[in-house]
Amino acid sequence: MKFLFFIGSFAFFFNGYSAEKDTLRFQLHGLIDGYSTLGKTNEIGKIPYLVSSSNLNTFQINLNVMEFTWENSKWKYALSPAYGTYMQQNYAAEKWYKRWIYEAYVQRKFNKSSIAAGVFSSPYTQETPKSVDQISYSRSLAPEYVPYYISGLKYNRTINSSWSLSLFATNGWQKMDYSQLSPSFGSLVEFKKGNVKLNWSTYVGREKPLLVKELQTRMLSEWNVQYSFGKWIIQSCAFIGTQGMNFSRNWGQINAQLSCSVKVKTKIYGRLEYFSDPSSLQLSMEKLASESLGVNYALSDVMNIGTEFRCFHSEKKAFEPYQFLFFQLKF
Repeated sequence: MKFLFFIGSFAFFFNGYSAEKDTLRFQLHGLIDGYSTLGKTNEIGKIPYLVSSSNLNTFQINLNVMEFTWENSKWKYALSPAYGTYMQQNYAAEKWYKRWIYEAYVQRKFNKSSIAAGVFSSPYTQETPKSVDQISYSRSLAPEYVPYYISGLKYNRTINSSWSLSLFATNGWQKMDYSQLSPSFGSLVEFKKGNVKLNWSTYVGREKPLLVKELQTRMLSEWNVQYSFGKWIIQSCAFIGTQGMNFSRNWGQINAQLSCSVKVKTKIYGRLEYFSDPSSLQLSMEKLASESLGVNYALSDVMNIGTEFRCFHSEKKAFEPYQFLFFQLKF
């Protein structure tokens, strides 16, 4: 990684001095996502199934991210430092000096393709850690149980106005430490036309689950679709994963979300989801379902506030309700 960033820095300065007519353009964007999640206190003080916005009965910053980019027709350099409970919990396995990296990469652009090296936000499922970019405030179970970020190489190819393809060569399921390299590969096919968006993503690599001594091949295939009509947006995501001897251990989920802009500044939304994990590879139980209902109000072009009610069901707990109170400041 240090070598990649050295190469990127060298290219940055060389390109800046040699291409005066195609100078790098600087942009800054950011998000502050604050929340308070209300629910019955437990021994860990968190919703046990989530990383995003999971701390109970206290006000917290879930994600504060600053996105710095420098870009011209051939190069793009991106650095996105971040902090918050999302970063603290999700990056706990990384070394302390890497726990602030939301994204950091160097990209070389060509006519209809590009190649990049560094750390990228996850290409899996329809949701990201940035709550302002998704239908519901809280994240579905789907993105909570795929890589939250990837580290390595990314190739993108624009096929035509509707189709694009991305290929990934990464360091495992979710890891920035290259001292124990575990090569893995992924893909993302995207289709966008009119009001329809379709994605299909895959992952294959070698992973070591808990209580298992040897690495096992893990595979994931994920599909999602979004359709908007008038004031309505409907979205659904499904995936299935497998690993172990003869791929004997499987897990999967399916969800559906619906939102409606009832007024210019007010949006209501709901979600249904179901997660099955008979071998308890991802969850501590075999089955988990949830329903949620929320409202989002835009105070201004850059500030949203809202609330969401969400209830989980499993074989261990039949009724587990929570309420999210949140604000989103975007710029």
